Amino acid sequence: MSTLAQFETRISAALVDSSNSVFPLTVVDEALRTALSEYTTALPLATETYITLPGTGREIALNNLAGLIAVLDVWWPFDPLTEVWPPNMVAGFRVWWDDAQPLLLLASKSANQPKINDNLRIWYTRPHMIQNLDSAAITSVFPNHESAIVGGAAAYCAISETRHQTGTIRIDPTEVPALQNWGNIKLQQWHDFLASLAAASPSFGAPFADGWGIDKWDANRGSSQSRPWTYPY
Repeated sequence: MSTLAQFETRISAALVDSSNSVFPLTVVDEALRTALSEYTTALPLATETYITLPGTGREIALNNLAGLIAVLDVWWPFDPLTEVWPPNMVAGFRVWWDDAQPLLLLASKSANQPKINDNLRIWYTRPHMIQNLDSAAITSVFPNHESAIVGGAAAYCAISETRHQTGTIRIDPTEVPALQNWGNIKLQQWHDFLASLAAASPSFGAPFADGWGIDKWDANRGSSQSRPWTYPY
C-alpha cells in the first residue's frame, strides 16, 4: 500500500507536473485530504478493540477511541483470553454525543449492567489513513482504490489552480478553461466511483449470527431491528 510520497508522485504525474512547479506539494496534500475524507464517507474504515471498564454502569465513555465515527457492534460480557461462540452480541445499544464526546449506552430491562473491570469488545468505524499524511503510521486504503483516489485528488488540484489563475493574462487564453474542463471530468469520475462504492458497501450492524442479549427479555437476536445503532450525523 502506498505512502504519502508515493501518492504525491502519482498525483503530480497525473497533473503532468512532476517537478511541482505549478502544483506545490502543499496543494497536492490538501487535495489528497479532501479525497480521503470523501472516501471515508463512502467506505469508512472498520476496526475493533476491547476496553476494560473503569466503573459500573450502562453509560460507557468512548473518548479513547480515536477518530470514532460510529459503533457497529458490542460484545459483552467478553473475555479477551477465552473465545466464546456465539459471541455475546449486545441486543440494544446507541451512541450519543455529549459535548462532542461519544457515549455508549447499553439498553437493559433489568438491573443487569456492566461492572467495573468488565471487558467489552467494540467494533467501530473511523477515518481512513495514508502513511505519513498528518502523521499517520499506516495506509488503510484498499490497494485497488488508490488509483481512484489519485484521480480525485488530481481533480481537486486542477480546480484549485483554475481559481488561482482566474483573472490572469495568459498567452494561450484556452489554457485555464481546458484545465477546468479536465478537472470537472476527473471530478465527475471520482464522484461516480464514490457513489458505486457506497452502493456496494456492506450494511454494517446487522447480526451475522445469534448471540444473546443483556438479559432474558432481549428477544429477536437474529433481527436487524434489534440493533438500533445509527451514525452520529
